[in-house]
Amino acid sequence: MDLIANLAIPLIMLVIIIYGKYKKVDVFESFITGAIDGLKTALNILPYIIGIFIAIGIFKSGKGIEMLEFIFAPIANLFKIPKELIGLIIMKPVSGSGALGMYSELAARVSVDSIIEKMGATIVGASETVFYTMAIYYGSQKIKKTRHTLVCALLSHFAGVLASVYICYLIFG
Repeated sequence: MDLIANLAIPLIMLVIIIYGKYKKVDVFESFITGAIDGLKTALNILPYIIGIFIAIGIFKSGKGIEMLEFIFAPIANLFKIPKELIGLIIMKPVSGSGALGMYSELAARVSVDSIIEKMGATIVGASETVFYTMAIYYGSQKIKKTRHTLVCALLSHFAGVLASVYICYLIFG
């Protein structure tokens, strides 16, 4: 298996080069053009990435998570979501790395094999970083009107959270 894994990328590159030569395409020139376009795209989305990271830092250091945990505790209670997961549920749509950090803190706090930790791990894997993804995709395309994307994405996040919690209750509870 290691041999296949080690040869996969060189073989794919070789197939691309051979196919490009077969189709009479200057493969190196195409690569350079693609790399330049990739750098232009990276420069276009850089302000959005910086902006979202600054907003996340301000939100986390300004006790924004704690305030939202207090606000959403009654709703979490209604759906039988453990209060320890509220911060993670709030952070995941904003930042994947922030959610991973919160999950690590959660696992250390509630113990690794607890049902709450398993719910947290499932939530991290079953949901998307909605705001980050929208900022990158819409920012790179200069789209100002997102229409129903945010509402639908947050509804899918909430559905993923509910499914994660209830499936963990069924399997581990």
